[in-house]
Amino acid sequence: MTEASVGQGVPVSQLPSGLGRRWIRRRRVEKIPDQPIVHLLRDSDSGALVDQLSDHLGTVVPHVRLDVGGTPAETPRQKSVQIRELLDKAAQGLRDADSWPRIGRLRFRRYALLSWLLKKNLPPTNLAQAPHSHTRQLLREYLRSRRPRRDRQQPQQEAALWESAAQSLPWYLFALSLTFFPLYYAWWVRQGRVARWFMRQRYLSPRESADFPSFAQRLITTPSRWENAEQVRKLLVHAFLTDLAESYTRRLWRWQWVPKDCYPVLLLRNLGDETAGKVLVRLINDVRNETGVPDPLLVIGSGAQPLQDSETPSAPVTLETWPETLQEARRKRSNTAWYVTLRVADEPHSADDEPGVSLGQTSLPLKRSKLLRRIPILLVVLLVLGGGAVYLQQYQQHCGRSWWPWTNTDLWSAGDECVGIADPGYHFSSDIKDENLRNRLINAQQAIEGENDLAEGKNRVDQDQPLPYISIVYFSTLTGKDPDSSTLDGVAAELEGLAKAQEKARMDGGVAIRVVLANGGASMSHAPDVAERIVEYAKGTSPGEPPVVAVVGLGGSWDGTAKAISTLGHSGLAMIGTVTSADVFPKLSRLYHQVGPTNLWESQVVAQHVRNIGVHDVTVYYEEGDLYSKNLAEDIGAQLGDSARLVDPQRSNPSDAVRCSPDSLVFFSGRADQFGKYLNTVQDKCVDPEMRPRLMAGDDTTKFLLDRQLPPGVQLDYIDFTGLRVQEGTDGLVGRGLLAFDAVDLVRQAVRKVTDGQVEVDTTPLNGQAVWYGIARLGENQGGIRANSGPIDFGAPAGQVPVRKAISVMRVVEAGSDGAQPNDRKPVLVMHCGNTPRQTGQCPP
Repeated sequence: MTEASVGQGVPVSQLPSGLGRRWIRRRRVEKIPDQPIVHLLRDSDSGALVDQLSDHLGTVVPHVRLDVGGTPAETPRQKSVQIRELLDKAAQGLRDADSWPRIGRLRFRRYALLSWLLKKNLPPTNLAQAPHSHTRQLLREYLRSRRPRRDRQQPQQEAALWESAAQSLPWYLFALSLTFFPLYYAWWVRQGRVARWFMRQRYLSPRESADFPSFAQRLITTPSRWENAEQVRKLLVHAFLTDLAESYTRRLWRWQWVPKDCYPVLLLRNLGDETAGKVLVRLINDVRNETGVPDPLLVIGSGAQPLQDSETPSAPVTLETWPETLQEARRKRSNTAWYVTLRVADEPHSADDEPGVSLGQTSLPLKRSKLLRRIPILLVVLLVLGGGAVYLQQYQQHCGRSWWPWTNTDLWSAGDECVGIADPGYHFSSDIKDENLRNRLINAQQAIEGENDLAEGKNRVDQDQPLPYISIVYFSTLTGKDPDSSTLDGVAAELEGLAKAQEKARMDGGVAIRVVLANGGASMSHAPDVAERIVEYAKGTSPGEPPVVAVVGLGGSWDGTAKAISTLGHSGLAMIGTVTSADVFPKLSRLYHQVGPTNLWESQVVAQHVRNIGVHDVTVYYEEGDLYSKNLAEDIGAQLGDSARLVDPQRSNPSDAVRCSPDSLVFFSGRADQFGKYLNTVQDKCVDPEMRPRLMAGDDTTKFLLDRQLPPGVQLDYIDFTGLRVQEGTDGLVGRGLLAFDAVDLVRQAVRKVTDGQVEVDTTPLNGQAVWYGIARLGENQGGIRANSGPIDFGAPAGQVPVRKAISVMRVVEAGSDGAQPNDRKPVLVMHCGNTPRQTGQCPP
C-alpha cells in the first residue's frame, strides 16, 4: 500500500492491492486489530466509490451500504431515532449478507433487544401499581418473538396449533410445557448473557436500576426525552459493535468460526460535514475511545469534503502512520482518533490512453477457514472418545451406583471388594450368601442412616437450644474375602452399637451425631488409601455440614491399621479403636485412643490364669505376618518365660508342637477364622479325651465361639474384652457392640466436656484436637470414664490406652464334658479382672 496523505490522489484502481489487502483482508492474527474509519474524498461522483467497493466485496465479505447524506435531526429525540434507523438497516444488512457458507449468520442479540425496547416509546408507568409487570410482559413477548415466522397468519395458526396440542397432551406434559418458559425467562433475566451485559455496560448508569427489568423500564419510556439522549445513542452504537465483536470471537463450542479475513464493512455514501453520517461516525469514534473494547467493523465513507473538526492533526495521517498515533489520540479522547481521510483521484475520461481498471470481485482463500471449522468437530470427537474411555475405566473401578460412577467418588472397587467412604443409601456386604448375617448388616446400616436423619432434623428444629452437631467416621472391615467370616459378625455387632450410641446421644446425651461408614477392606489391606480419602472428606466438609471430629473402629490390629493411624493423626483427626489392641498403636499418634484392653494387659491376665490352673507347659500358636497375633504371642511369652513356646504353623507342623497331656495348655493367638483348623489339629493329635491339653484362645475368637458349635466334649477358655456384659446383654448389645457404643459415647462425652457452659454452640471449633482435649479432661475424673464395657482409666494425664481395663476369662463347655447339657453354649465366667468393682478370681497385681 502506498502512503497517501490528506489531499494526495490515489487512483481507485489501486484500492484492491492496498486498501483491500490491508484493511479488508486482515492479517490472520488472533486478536481483533484496530479498524479505522476511512473517509474517501473525491470531488466528482464520490458515491461511485461506495458502489465500486460494494461490487468488489461481492458475496465474500459481509457489508452493507447506507446513504447518510441526510440532514441531522433537530431535536435530541429525533436525532436518536435517526441513528437507530441507520443502525437497524446496518444490522439487517449484515445479518442477511450472502456469506453464510463462510462465516455463518451474524447475530445482533444485544442491539436487537435494545432497538425493540426503544421503539415502544411508552409513557412512564405508575410504579405504585404492580411495578415493572408490564415490562416483564414485554420481555416475555420479545423472547417469544425471536422464533422465526413465515407469514403474518402464523401467530394465529401457531396459537391454534398450541391449543390443539394442549388438548391432546397428558396433563403432566401440559404442566411441564407451561412451566418451561417461565423458568427459561427467569434464567434469562438473571443469568442470561444479554441481560448481564446491559447491567454491566457503562451508558445510562445501569447500576441505578435494581435489575434488568427495571433498566428495561427506563428504555421503553422514551429515554431520549427523560434521560441523556447522547448516552442513548452511544448505547445503541456500543450494543451494535459488541454484537459484532462477539460474532468474531473464536470459541471452541461454536460450530463455525468467522475467519479473520472476512471482517464486516460499513459503506457510507455521501458522508459530509452537515450530515447524519457525521453524527454516526463521531458516535463510533467516541464509543471506541470510552469503552476500549476492540470490534471488527471497518467503516468506509465517501464524500466530497472532509469532516470539519477543531482537532485537525498537525501532521498528515496516512493508513501507515495512523496506528502509531492512535493510542495517544484515544487517551486524549480525540473525536478524530479513528478518522483517516484519503484523497482519491478522479476517474480518467474515456478518451484517455489509460482507462480505469475495473476492480473486479475479491477472492479469499478458504483453506484456513475450512480447517478452523473442522477443529471443533475434531475436538468433540476427541472429547467423546476420551470421556468414554475415562467413563469405562471409572465404571469398571467404581462400585455402588454403577450407571453414574461419579456420584460416589469416594468408593472404588479393589478386587472383589468395595472400599472407601459410602454415600447414604449404599450398604456394604449386601451380596453375601448368609441371609441372616446379610439382613443383620443391612438393617444395622439402615438404622444408622435413620439416626443420621433424626440427628439432622433435631439440629434444625431445636434452634432455640441447638445441640452440638458432629460427624464420626466408622472405619473398619465392612467386607471380607470370606463372606462367612466371623469378622462380619463382629462388624454387625459394632454397627448395632453405633446406632444405639447415636440414639442415646440424640435423646439425652446433648449431642447430635452423624455416622459415616468407611470400609478398609478385608484385613484392612486398603486402610492407608481409605485413610487419605477420609482426610480429604473431613477437609471438604462445607460450613453447613457437621464437622468430622473423630474416626472410630479401625478394624482391629493390622498393618494397614497402623499406617492409617499415622495418616489420620498427622491430619488432626482423633481416633478411638474398638478391638485394636497392639502395643505399638499409641506410639504412632498422640490423637489415638482405644476403649478395649491392650495386648500387654491381656497377656498379664492370660499368664495369671495359667498360673491359677497350675499349668507349666504352654504352646502359643501365632502367625508371623499378623501384627496382632505376633504381638500378643510375644507378650504372653514374656509373661510366662521358659514355660511357653511360640509356634508359627506356617514354618512348622502344628501337630508336632502339641503335647497330649491335661497338664499342658495350647493357646491360640491367631484370628478366629483360623481357629477351627487348629482345633481340629489338636483333636487329631490327641484322640483320647482324657489326654487332651487345655485349650485357650485370645479375644479375636469371641464371636466365633458364641455363634458356632464346638466339638462334643471340648472345654475352651477364651479372653473377652467386654467382660460380664457379654452375659447380661443390657440394651440389647453384646460383644463388640458394647465397645462400639463406648467409642462413640466417649466422643460424645468429650464434646460435651469442651462445650458445656458455652452460650453459643459454635464458640469452640469442634475438630479432632477438641475431642483429644475433651478426652484428656475426662481422664481427670475420679474412678475413670463411664463406659458400658467397664470404666475407662487412661492413667497419666493425656494417656491413650485404658489402664487395667475390665477383661474376663470365659469358659465354654459343650455337650459331653463336665455334665453339660446338649446345646448348652452359655459361657461361664472364670475370671474378671481390672478396673472394675466386680473383680472375680485371682487377678494380676
